[in-house]
Amino acid sequence: MQRQFSRFVELPSRENYLAACRAVLRRAELPLVAIDLADLEQLLDAGEFQEVLDRIDSLPASKALSPRVHFFAAEAAEALGDLETGEVERFLFVLCLKGLLATGDGSQSAPYVVCHATDEHDVLEALAHEPAGQTLLADATQMLDMITCTDGRQVWFDVSAIFPRPARRVKPRANRRGIVRRVSRSPR
Repeated sequence: MQRQFSRFVELPSRENYLAACRAVLRRAELPLVAIDLADLEQLLDAGEFQEVLDRIDSLPASKALSPRVHFFAAEAAEALGDLETGEVERFLFVLCLKGLLATGDGSQSAPYVVCHATDEHDVLEALAHEPAGQTLLADATQMLDMITCTDGRQVWFDVSAIFPRPARRVKPRANRRGIVRRVSRSPR
């Protein structure tokens, strides 16, 4: 995971961002959840800057690709007088946001690929779009989240990495005598 993330930082590109995203999500059991980030924002607003940094340290590894986490880390570090860390975190904030934006154009045919549900809001905010509605759609190959904005624009996100498709059910089969047996398949 560290190697792919370092490669993305050294050579930001769509391919390197996606490789880092795949590596991070393979390592992290779960992506960040919105409540984690809401808690960080509340702590930041309350002036609990060291607690913000401590909580960030305890988040899953997927935090490395979250623009919002880097933004909160920068704000907290700067408030504590650690300007060097603040500058690094701001750099990572911009880099992760650019990585997200490089994954697509927000159309249905080229959706933005996200690692966390909150990444969608970071992208919308960066593009100055205000969400008004949301629809989750699935096809045979991917899960897509369509955000309808207040101006009527639709912005599409590929959320396949964070919402894996459920395993396909196998119908019971009857043998020659008409006895039904359940066939289970283990995930591959």
